[in-house]
Amino acid sequence: MTLTEARNYLRSELLAVAATVVPDQTPTVTQDVGPVDQGALSGDRGAESVCTITVESGDPTTAPDPEAQIGFAAETLESRGWKVTISEVAGDCHELVARREGYDLTVTARSTDWHLTFTGQTPYVEDL
Repeated sequence: MTLTEARNYLRSELLAVAATVVPDQTPTVTQDVGPVDQGALSGDRGAESVCTITVESGDPTTAPDPEAQIGFAAETLESRGWKVTISEVAGDCHELVARREGYDLTVTARSTDWHLTFTGQTPYVEDL
């Protein structure tokens, strides 16, 4: 698998999960800069090695219920083969981490905001 194929897979997975978790809304890709070199900030200028994508969704007509949103996101991801860990609540932030075949994903919901944020990262290119 190429990094571009991994990126496309991750993007479609994030959009599918977001559409399932918030069925009456259309998820939006808010970040997808394509393959990047993780060492760029440290001065290394190697080959592109990873992709990070963020998708947001949510229903502005309902009161935020982050516990239910994260619970449903966890169920949805587990049904798709992801290993899910729900993090301890930190302030108003509810979050889960999911992993599958080298892909990492987080889902974040807040009690003060109706947005639900899905962020995923591909495996490093040498692990594909």
